[in-house]
Amino acid sequence: MKYEKMNNLFLRQSYLDSWEDYERSLKKKSFIKWDYIILTASNKAQETAYRNQIENRLEKGLLPEETTYAVLPDPEGKRVGSGGATFQVMRYIAEQEPERENPFKNRRILVIHSGGDSKRVPQYSAIGKLFSPVPRELPDGRSSTLFDEFIVGMSGVPSRIQEGMLVLSGDVLLLFNPLQIDAQFDGAAAISIKEPVATGKNHGVFLNDGHDYVKCFLHKQTEERLREMGAVNKAGNVDLDTGAVLFGSALLQALFRLISTEGKVDEKKFRQFCNEEARISFYGDFLYPLANDSTLEDFYKEAAEGQLNEALHECRTQIWNAIHHFSMKLLCLSPAEFIHFGTTRELRSLVTKDVQDYEFLDWKMQVNSAVQKEGFAAHNAYVGSRAKIGKEAYLENCYILGNSEVGDGTVLSHVRIMDRKIPEQIVMHGIELTGGKKVIRIYGVPDNPKGKYPGEVHFSARH
Repeated sequence: MKYEKMNNLFLRQSYLDSWEDYERSLKKKSFIKWDYIILTASNKAQETAYRNQIENRLEKGLLPEETTYAVLPDPEGKRVGSGGATFQVMRYIAEQEPERENPFKNRRILVIHSGGDSKRVPQYSAIGKLFSPVPRELPDGRSSTLFDEFIVGMSGVPSRIQEGMLVLSGDVLLLFNPLQIDAQFDGAAAISIKEPVATGKNHGVFLNDGHDYVKCFLHKQTEERLREMGAVNKAGNVDLDTGAVLFGSALLQALFRLISTEGKVDEKKFRQFCNEEARISFYGDFLYPLANDSTLEDFYKEAAEGQLNEALHECRTQIWNAIHHFSMKLLCLSPAEFIHFGTTRELRSLVTKDVQDYEFLDWKMQVNSAVQKEGFAAHNAYVGSRAKIGKEAYLENCYILGNSEVGDGTVLSHVRIMDRKIPEQIVMHGIELTGGKKVIRIYGVPDNPKGKYPGEVHFSARH
């Protein structure tokens, strides 16, 4: 308990330090900032939504104006994978730096992969999980989102690295102190944290080679297998893959050569690596060759973001030849915290039952809401005095009026309810469609919209 309290105090102070860095990034010209902050998006509509969010913050002076911001959607709405999206990032930077032999040299780049469809949390499918609420107010009084947490938490990182690209997963909130980062590496560096093996078996785990370099990746392995491979230490913890990876400029240049000729993007080569058929994965296809024990034969067998096929096989051959001689350092940060915004059920648990675990970060059940009762979570919501809200319900951007009743554990998002009785354990999400029509989607909290079998989720729509 004492150790946990010390960890929480450290992380709270780290957050306060990050907020000070964030404020300096807004006010001080000399403060070291990101040269580029780039978001990936799944399609043009999501790109527009992301751009609107960024432009709104820029107009209000809430983002450093010296940084170049970009949102890059998958081409033509076709899913090209997180690796294909990363090639698009490299292409974009090269086009911004046409006179530079290595466009990544002496550039600090933050990339947030946020092009998912939010299938497991459908209420965020339109605007993206990246801009979903986090249950607390920022020190300046704003309601926080994952994007804002990324911007604040990563404000101190540029001063810790001379150059390179930091890649983050848009649905994972990583809490740490930037002073923990040792950016002295050649190739790549994976940011990891110690977590119990019970958590590690549901995520990716790095196996340390004994010299703080990645020996191999163990993705969603059983606890028995993790112990057998030596990935579990005496305290029962593993090196968890947080989705945060640093790429050095030499590694980026080696990858860029795959899509360029004499320093210029080659359209034919680019299309080979950025297409729906190959659907290259950043985490599977870029990171696997960097582990010390990786082999080309096993690389061909690795699970794909799309499907294993000839197009991916050829891409993997060229990627392997280009980067397998690089290595990946293992940066294990401690104390640190890993918060995954996964399914609807996990989200509801975070903002209701688990919110007390993050009180040290000023998380609370009710944020910027006009409510008179407790026992449920609310974010930018209004609840009338006669309305009844069930236990562990979650309301975001809602008006609950009249004699309305909301069942236990129900999630309401972007709806206005008047004198209605809403069942328990459902999600009701309202969204405005192109052309002004509105649709309400209704499904169960435990439903799995990402499932392959019919009957797992039910959507109801009213225009």
